[in-house]
Amino acid sequence: MPDADVAVQHLPSDSVALVTGAANGIGRAAAIALHAAGARVALVDRDGQGADAVAAQLGERAASFAADITDRRQVDAAVAGTVDTFGRIDIVAANAGYGRFGAFVDIEERVWQRHLDVNLTGTFNVVQAAVRVMRGGGSIILTGSTASTFPCDLFSAYATTKAGVAMLARSLAAELGRQQIRVNAVLPGVIESNMTDSILADGPTRLLVEQETPLGRVGHPEDVADVIVFLASAASRYVTGNSILVDGGQTTHGFPRWFSADASTGGDFEPHGARMIAFDGTATGGS
Repeated sequence: MPDADVAVQHLPSDSVALVTGAANGIGRAAAIALHAAGARVALVDRDGQGADAVAAQLGERAASFAADITDRRQVDAAVAGTVDTFGRIDIVAANAGYGRFGAFVDIEERVWQRHLDVNLTGTFNVVQAAVRVMRGGGSIILTGSTASTFPCDLFSAYATTKAGVAMLARSLAAELGRQQIRVNAVLPGVIESNMTDSILADGPTRLLVEQETPLGRVGHPEDVADVIVFLASAASRYVTGNSILVDGGQTTHGFPRWFSADASTGGDFEPHGARMIAFDGTATGGS
């Protein structure tokens, strides 16, 4: 994990940040980083106990709210609770997301719909509810993915909805600028999280990701959280409508590529790392 003191940034002590998906992963790291930078933080997650635990860890200037972002009434209640507790909302880190691997022809409609409900509609619910109470400007940061702009086999539902998140950021930047509200997206690459734990547990896959990442390692939630704090701060006061890659350079080589198949033979998809293992048992690199 990177040194937490490397990227210390400062936010006004009266600023209020609302963070979704705050019980774990990038959302938890973002809540901790925003709090450390000086903001008061509202942690929102459908895992209410998880959000409570992070808020308790932060202590003063933190509050937690149990809410499923796909339920607009719960979102409205969390936003109202944030305003009741802290008096305002200046920063929104809309991080909660959902992703499942699967061949396009096999995706069940309910799984496709779940991607839409969480990644797109859920983000819409949070941002719209917050914007309606934001006064005097602010910053909204949406969590997309490198899959927003780079295709990934067996990840079509996730990639499609995250592409929508990136476009939502651009659209809202154009529309909300007159209210002095900036909107940007972060596009994480391969980050250690509960979403990637199972695939990174495959030794060849992890090795290949590390070898094909110019910075030579898998990312940590704190790597993304520090960029979120930057986008929330005055240091980015003239930055809006952007999607910022936070991937250690992975996409320069076409990564991440979790699964692949031999198109010349019509073979089945399998973990990409395993396919790239040479006969001597070492990763060849390449994609």
